[in-house]
Amino acid sequence: MNKIGLFFLRFNGFFVFLILEFFSLYLYFSQNMTSEKSAFLSSSNRTVGNVYDYTNRWMRYWNLSAVNDSLAKENARLKMKLPGSQFSNLTDTAFVKDADFNQQYKYTEAIVINNSIQRRSNYLTLNRGSKHGIRLNSGVLNGIGEGVAGVVIAVSQHYSTVMSVLHEDIRISAKVKRTGYFGVMTWHGMDPQKMTLEAVPKHAKVLRGDTIVTSGYSSMFPEGVMIGKIESYSFEHGSNFYSIQVNLFVDMNKLQYVYVVDDLMREERKEIEEKAVK
Repeated sequence: MNKIGLFFLRFNGFFVFLILEFFSLYLYFSQNMTSEKSAFLSSSNRTVGNVYDYTNRWMRYWNLSAVNDSLAKENARLKMKLPGSQFSNLTDTAFVKDADFNQQYKYTEAIVINNSIQRRSNYLTLNRGSKHGIRLNSGVLNGIGEGVAGVVIAVSQHYSTVMSVLHEDIRISAKVKRTGYFGVMTWHGMDPQKMTLEAVPKHAKVLRGDTIVTSGYSSMFPEGVMIGKIESYSFEHGSNFYSIQVNLFVDMNKLQYVYVVDDLMREERKEIEEKAVK
């Protein structure tokens, strides 16, 4: 306390000057309003406004992550309301017409926290796990819910590992949207922007630019999810099937946000299919 008192006594003249200066400015601006003073106030307001704008931009930047998470959750909720995400119980006979829908596909938003594209066997790591309802063999779509990114192969409480579409063991049932002919999408470890559609028969009419979508024949992806467009096609010598090069819609090198899509009815489907082959 003594040091503080000595400090004010030592610099008392300076503090008196500041007080008188502020008081004189107050009287000056409150009693008179000349063009020069108006310009000064306008300039001050502009400076303060710029400071506020700069501060607001930084606040919006730091809040962007929370906003993105919120939007992703809302998109996932809306996707589950689409007709393609529901199983129709519609029965139509001469006497009975009962319309009802059960939820078939559930979408969970996730963030890619690790990714590789340089190897022959590439993986993704997501910040969602069993605690968030993620299950094995669920499909993974890109952030807009269209392009295919991979399949969940391992799940812990808070994380999951995804076999990327850029993996030599990936197999995705797909079809040519225009004609309906289906085959299997594979990756041969060459170009991270291309996959190969195999097992499409020779008699199928294939055109450059045709869109390739999921077939819906597996329980990993709903039918009609965009995969890519045909760039070229050829025949293997002695083969009755096309080898079709497909340009992917998803740029795996830029993948940040994804949706994990879970078929809620796959156990029932698996059970009835297994009975058929016994």
